[in-house]
Amino acid sequence: MAKKNDLLIANMKRVQREINNILPNVYAGIALALHRKHGWGYKRINDLFIESEKLWYEATDNNINMVALCLEETGIEVQGVKNGKL
Repeated sequence: MAKKNDLLIANMKRVQREINNILPNVYAGIALALHRKHGWGYKRINDLFIESEKLWYEATDNNINMVALCLEETGIEVQGVKNGKL
């Protein structure tokens, strides 16, 4: 039983580490894409991230569904992205 619990605990810790890395990995992917495709540098990308953080807090403070708002304002359905396909 102890081995089973140890395995479960190890898996839970791994999943938690992966969850903690999701947002930084998403931001890193966006930053790299903007830099590689459009030549954006540090200041421009950082300004965008600051603005997105403001929107994040605004949505959280006002109980706004950002995914729905994104679809409404931009036509982009972010939850529909799978394997690089929209």
